[in-house]
Amino acid sequence: MSAIVTRPSGVATAPSRGSRAARAPFVVLVVGPVAALVAILVSLPDALPQAPGTTVPTWILWVALVALALGVPHGAVDQLALPTGARPRAGEALAYLALAAGAAVLVVMTPLPAFLAVVAMTVWHFGTGDVEASADLRGEPADTPVWNQLHALAAGCAPVLLPLTSSAAAATLALLEPALAPLGQLALAATIRGAVVVLVMVVVARLLHRGQRVRALELVLLMALGLLASPLLAFAAYFACWHSLRHTARLAQDQDGGLTSAALWHVVRAGLPALAVTALAVGAAVLIHASVTGGTAVLGSWLWLGLAAVWGLTVPHMLVVHRFDAGRRARRNATG
Repeated sequence: MSAIVTRPSGVATAPSRGSRAARAPFVVLVVGPVAALVAILVSLPDALPQAPGTTVPTWILWVALVALALGVPHGAVDQLALPTGARPRAGEALAYLALAAGAAVLVVMTPLPAFLAVVAMTVWHFGTGDVEASADLRGEPADTPVWNQLHALAAGCAPVLLPLTSSAAAATLALLEPALAPLGQLALAATIRGAVVVLVMVVVARLLHRGQRVRALELVLLMALGLLASPLLAFAAYFACWHSLRHTARLAQDQDGGLTSAALWHVVRAGLPALAVTALAVGAAVLIHASVTGGTAVLGSWLWLGLAAVWGLTVPHMLVVHRFDAGRRARRNATG
C-alpha cells in the first residue's frame, strides 16, 4: 500500500511511484462498461435468437455459468465487510448459511413467486451497490436522499428488469425453469420497459445537471445493455464484471486502506474456498435433481441450480452489505 505524502502546503498527494495504485480504481470502473459494450456488440448482428420460443446457444449458457463462478467470491467474504472486532461467531455463521440454504430451497421449490421476490431484491441490491461503489471509488459527493434512491432504482432496474422483459427472455426463462415461462409473455412487459427507460433518462438528466457525466454515461450504457444484449449475456457482463468487481474493490479498499491489485487478489483469494464448496454443492444438487426427476444433468440444470444458490446467498449477503454501506457512508460524510 502506498503511503500518502503531505507537501508543505498541506495538500496530500500520492507519491509518484504510487501512480499504479492510483490507476486501480479507474481500471476497476472501466472493466464493467467494456464488458457491457462487448455483450451489446455480440448481440447486435442477429447472431443471437431474439424471437420468443427460440433456443439459447450453448456457449451463452457457459458464459453465464462462468459469470456465476466469477461472482461467487465477492459474496463469499462477507466477514470482511463487518466492522473490525465484529467477526461472526460459529452460531452466526451457521445462521447465515441456514438463511442462504433456506432461500435457495425456496427458489427451487416455488420457482415463480420466489423468482419475483428475487427480482425485487436484486434490483434493490444491485442499484444501491452501484450508487455506493461510484461514491466510494470516485470519491464523489452523494446526492439528496430522494435522488440517491431514484438513482439506485434506475441502476438496479436497467440491468435486471430490461433483460427480463425482452423478447428473448421467454426462451431463456423457459430453458432455465419451465415454471418461469409465463413471465416471458407478460402483457405488461412493454409498459415496464417504458417506465424503466423514463426513470433512467430522468436520473441521467439529474446527473448531467450535477456535472457527473461519467456516471450518466454509465447509466445509459446499463440501459443499452438491458435493451440490446441477450438476457444471459447482459447478466454475465453485469454480474461478473460490474457489480461483483466493484464490490470486491470496495472491500479491498476498506481492508487495506487503498486499492491495489494485491489488495484485490487478497479479497478474491479469501472467497475461493467458498467458490469450490458452492460448485460441489451445485453439482450434487444437479445430480440429485436429475435422479429424482428422471432427467439428465444438462447444462441448463447446472445454471438454474447455480442461480438458485447465488440468489439464496444474496439474501444474507445483501443484509451484510447494507450494514457495510452505512458504515462507509458515515465515514465519507465525517471526512467530507
